[in-house]
Amino acid sequence: MVSGISIVCMAMTLAFIILLAVFLPVCIKKKFHTAVLPYFIGCGVFLVFALILEQLMHTVVLGISGTAITDNMWLYALYGGLAAGIFEETGRFLAMKFLMKKHYDNPHNVLMYGAGHGCFEAFMIVGTMMINNIVYSVTINAGLTDKLLDAVPAEQKEQMQAVISQLIDAPSYMFLLSGAERITAVMLHIALSVLVWTAVVKNKAVFYPLAIFFHALLDGVLVVLQQSGVNSILLEVILFVLTLAIAVFTYGTWKREFKNTTPAVM
Repeated sequence: MVSGISIVCMAMTLAFIILLAVFLPVCIKKKFHTAVLPYFIGCGVFLVFALILEQLMHTVVLGISGTAITDNMWLYALYGGLAAGIFEETGRFLAMKFLMKKHYDNPHNVLMYGAGHGCFEAFMIVGTMMINNIVYSVTINAGLTDKLLDAVPAEQKEQMQAVISQLIDAPSYMFLLSGAERITAVMLHIALSVLVWTAVVKNKAVFYPLAIFFHALLDGVLVVLQQSGVNSILLEVILFVLTLAIAVFTYGTWKREFKNTTPAVM
């Protein structure tokens, strides 16, 4: 049986992700008088560059390399970090250069863009996971575990059994931790968006590879910490501290570069 408290925590995390995706852009628009379209451009860029193009590359590269990359923690961290950084930051760069031209007048539009990128990722990764977890948990508690296993192909039964065991055995707070982790991720996406925005609007090209580096660093550290068996709470604290440092650096860049909002586009 899946704990009732665990199911409540799943529902709370799902509700938090939905509220974040709704109220964050509302707050940004109200405070900074931004346009709405940049939010949806951010959503679209994550969809195309992270969920489609990057995943296609993973299918090819990991298919060819077999387990050579995934079995080596450091190589996997380097590969995964660079892949995410290059694809997502390049998507940001292209979007800001070609799709955000009409929004250069208000530099705060980049905050809306970053919120769209981060919130859409939050829903696609954590939101959909919580929906699946709730459905699976209700099915398990209804005594229909065998039917759940019968519904998946034979080659996926072992994976599904692992999911079922995790839902039953995982501490309830772990499901809340997934929501807390998204706060860090959204903060990172907004910070990285500001760096790429600076590269494009202020013609400071160095901030584009810097955004790739920061993105790869965070994703690489995540892989290393996870595979090293670091406690989940400690892992999230480390990622939050690193992200906060990037955000502070980015805020300094923002204050320095956008005192004068006249663009000098690349």
